[in-house]
This record gives sequence, C-alpha cells and structure tokens, in this order.
Amino acid sequence: MRYLLLAVIGLVLAACNQTSETASSGSSPMQTASTEQLPPIYEPLVDMHRVKPAKYQKDLAECRAQAAPQEAAARAARQQQAAGTGLSLAGTAASFLPVSTFNQARALDAATGTAQAVGGNTAANGAAAADAATADYALVVNTCLQHKKYRLLRG
Repeated sequence: MRYLLLAVIGLVLAACNQTSETASSGSSPMQTASTEQLPPIYEPLVDMHRVKPAKYQKDLAECRAQAAPQEAAARAARQQQAAGTGLSLAGTAASFLPVSTFNQARALDAATGTAQAVGGNTAANGAAAADAATADYALVVNTCLQHKKYRLLRG
C-alpha cells in the first residue's frame, strides 16, 4: 500500500516537473507559437477617442513585448499554483486508501498530511507570486502606454 501511495505521489510530481520544464525551455518554434496563442493576462483600458486602432494595436504589442518577462513569471507562478493544488488533492485522495494495520495507517497519515501541507504551501506561494507578477506586468504595460501618450482609464 505504501508503494502505491509513493507511486501516485511520484507520478504527480513527475507530471508537474514535466509541465514546468516544457514551459521554461521555450526554445523550440512550436512552443513559441503556442505561447503567442495564449490570451493576454491583462487588457489595459484606454480612452480610444481620437486614437487610430491600428497604431494602438502596434503600440500595445510593443508594450506587451517589454513586459514579456513579467508575463512569463506570472504564467510560471500559475503553473506552480496548479502543481501545489494537484499535490494537495493527491494527498487528500490518498488519505482514503484502505490499510490493514495501525503502522500502515500512521505512515499513510503522515505521508498524506505532508503532501497536503506541502501542496497547500506551494499553491499559496504560487498564487502570491502570480498576483505580484501580474501586477508588475500591468504596471509595465500601463507605463509604456502612458509614455506613448495614451490616456488610461484604469491604472
């Protein structure tokens, strides 16, 4: 039973590790294309009175390019949050496994409690980092647009 629990936790961690490696490598053209397809994490609210839409889209793309490191950090932190949530859920699910002896029950309780605690802390840290990186991304985009003489309605 202990080996089954360790195998499940190992598979969850391996899947989380593979997800983070895929997102961080970013060297292949296929991954770059998929990153460009993702929706933006922040959409600025700009007064479009007397603004040419084509010029605004070009300027917005330049500002988003400036904020690309903050966007990457926010997306990585969201992945960390999801991995922590998954680990916590795996620990919760494993706590319902039937065991036959008291020692197995103690070991299972310790393992699932640790998985839940580590997963919860990882998810909380990921959420805090994602919120901070998203705020930084919005700040960079807004400041860039203001330097290009756009009037922000939310900032």
